[in-house]
Amino acid sequence: MKEIKVACRCLCFFILGLRWPCRSDIRRRTTCRKDFTKWALHRVSVIRRAVFLLYARYDFSLSRSGLSLGLLLFCNLLHSAEATIAVAANFRETAQEIAQRLESTSPHRFTIISGSTGKLVSQALYGAPFDVVMAADEARPLKLIDEGLATMNARRTYALGEVGLWWPGKTPPFGIIELNELSPRSVCLANPALAPYGAAAWSLLEQSGLDVEWLAGGVRVDNVNLVAGMVAQKQSRAGFVARASIAAMMRKGDLALDDQSILWLSSEAAIQQDLVLMKRAEDNPAAQWWVEQLFEAPIQHLLKSHGYQLPKEEHSQ
Repeated sequence: MKEIKVACRCLCFFILGLRWPCRSDIRRRTTCRKDFTKWALHRVSVIRRAVFLLYARYDFSLSRSGLSLGLLLFCNLLHSAEATIAVAANFRETAQEIAQRLESTSPHRFTIISGSTGKLVSQALYGAPFDVVMAADEARPLKLIDEGLATMNARRTYALGEVGLWWPGKTPPFGIIELNELSPRSVCLANPALAPYGAAAWSLLEQSGLDVEWLAGGVRVDNVNLVAGMVAQKQSRAGFVARASIAAMMRKGDLALDDQSILWLSSEAAIQQDLVLMKRAEDNPAAQWWVEQLFEAPIQHLLKSHGYQLPKEEHSQ
């Protein structure tokens, strides 16, 4: 019974301690709520650790440890949180797998929203309830910071993407200028105004020396994932794709392709992908956990296997 008494005392201590820190001071209510949230979450963590220590110290049977187990579940429930993660289209499959992993190892839950970086940031500027925005460039996260929706110290580079020219039937090496063999309507890229991968592709096309009229005739779609689909389905003869998009299609069995059959252009157009933790999520433990875990070894290994370069590797080259 000793361990059950200890667990009861812990629970009573926690419940009796749940009082408003400064109830009488109405003017400081907003500040107090933030302080109270941090204080309460800390206390939950302490109680959870106490229960785990009880299990480690005593050989509990199921019948004798029911109260402690209930207390642990109660603390997990209070400590859990939800976060909405907005991710660039090229990162959708990877983000979904990260969410599954983190949900299996924590009480937190994540909702993944994907789309072109331009559209996601526009939605955030108009009040979309995103907790973390994972862009496919560095410029748009800075815009969120400039608008006061995120802070500079909440911005980090989480991956480096690669763009390539996929031209089925054409084997590298070849030059982008050779696209003039095709009709511009048979060449696809993501919309440069919305998608950083499209902007990178457009910059390479302009530098290639292709005729201006030819450039104006290219097919543009909302995001880089759609480009890979159009080329795979033979709706386009060639297209500028993301390595991560191709890797995702190959993992799902939607595409059988030799990686060397694509002209990868990372040396000319490595794409820095930045994230920001929004100010609205500064006290959201799920959003903070997401950002922290992105830079831990298991998730870093996952990013590499999904076709991304890691920033520190790029800087060391």
